[in-house]
Amino acid sequence: MPTCQTLMRAWWVPVLLLLPALLAAPPAAAQSAPVYRCGNSYQAQPCAGGVAVDAADPRSDAQRREAEAVRQRDGALAGQLAADRRAAERESARNGGPANVGPSAAAAPAKHAASSAKARKKPKSVKLKPATSTSPAPTPRKAKAVKRP
Repeated sequence: MPTCQTLMRAWWVPVLLLLPALLAAPPAAAQSAPVYRCGNSYQAQPCAGGVAVDAADPRSDAQRREAEAVRQRDGALAGQLAADRRAAERESARNGGPANVGPSAAAAPAKHAASSAKARKKPKSVKLKPATSTSPAPTPRKAKAVKRP
C-alpha cells in the first residue's frame, strides 16, 4: 500500500494529464450564460429595460485557431522587442547613458576647429539711423451718424 508521502509526491501526475483537456474545452457556463444590454453596458444579470443579446462567437474553429496563432506570434514579437529595448538600454547605460547623445568625441575637435575659424572673423557693423517721423500726426475720425427710425 502506498504511503501518504508517496501519494503527496505524485499528486501532480493526474493534474498534468488532465490540464490540456481542461484548457482546450471551453467552459460550459460561458457558452450558455445569457448577456443583457443595459443602457451602454453589458452584464450577466437582467436589468430593467435590459435586452438579451446573442453573445455567441460566430467564428469557425479554423478562424479561432488562426486568431490564436496570430495572438501567440504577436506576443512572441512583443517579447522580443522588449528584450531588444532592454538590451539597448543596458548598452546605453554602459556607454554613459542618455546624456551621451550627440556627435562622437572624435567628431567634436573638427567641429570646434571649424567654429573657431568663424569666430575669428569680425562681423560687419551696421549703423542704424535714428528713427524720425515724416508722416503727419493722425487726424481724429469723425463719428458716424446713426439713423434712428
